[in-house]
Amino acid sequence: MKDYQKIMRKLISHPSSGIKMVRKLTARHRKCCVHCGTIGHLHIHSTDNNGIQTYQCQACRRTFTELYGTIFYKSKIPISSWLLAIIYWVTATGGLSAADLGRKIGVSHLTAWRMLMKIREKLNNGLGQEMLQGLVEADEAWFGRKNNQDIVMGMVERDKRKIRLITIPNVKEETLYPHIRENIVEGSKFFTDSRITYSITGIRYHHQTTNHSKGEFAREGGVHSNTIEQIWGDIKGVIRTIHHGISKKYRELYLAQYSFAYQFKHSTNLFFKTLCQLFTPTYCLI
Repeated sequence: MKDYQKIMRKLISHPSSGIKMVRKLTARHRKCCVHCGTIGHLHIHSTDNNGIQTYQCQACRRTFTELYGTIFYKSKIPISSWLLAIIYWVTATGGLSAADLGRKIGVSHLTAWRMLMKIREKLNNGLGQEMLQGLVEADEAWFGRKNNQDIVMGMVERDKRKIRLITIPNVKEETLYPHIRENIVEGSKFFTDSRITYSITGIRYHHQTTNHSKGEFAREGGVHSNTIEQIWGDIKGVIRTIHHGISKKYRELYLAQYSFAYQFKHSTNLFFKTLCQLFTPTYCLI
């Protein structure tokens, strides 16, 4: 937290330091022209008032800014404000509302909301797809009411904090089982409640259940689904107390944000991890 405070003071007192911070992360990407793909023929063409450099390719003579392919590209928000927003997000307890962010960095509620949604979109597109294995729990939860309702299937690997949150149309066997096959390594220990539609998983997994309707929530040998149940409680608590409800249209993005925060909660530098996830350019990495 002390390191974050140091970065924040620097960004507030010297806003130009923001682009320098981002440049260190993207330096290894600036070898290839984003237009023609030629490598090693770039030179700095110009630098604007905000310190953002524009490169020109000597092969095709076309130009592009160093922020091309990042979340900063063509944004009117100063990079220092973006970085402050990320720090506030990674240090927030539970979550960060647009209203709170707007007050902290001095932008309107709508601008802050758009910034957070851009971040969530990047997180949603960049979540890892490594399969779960070992001790895996699964459960479903209902979010919202009536026309604003979604059913979300959750799968979590206990010891590694790997998680999948998938919106599903129903809880039928033919809906659940393909997601289980796609996300969990065959032969893993698989813990659920006593919903009958999970019974087929015993063919490929070591499936064990607890009967919640009879007050059974755990048995000897670590048989329980309390981890995923706790996750549902955390997510719904954040939605209720911080965001005061979420539209069905954007619910997937909020779930992606939670998944990222859950998986990397114990990262030694969540701020840097988030930057790497959000702001890596999409062009050549050679």
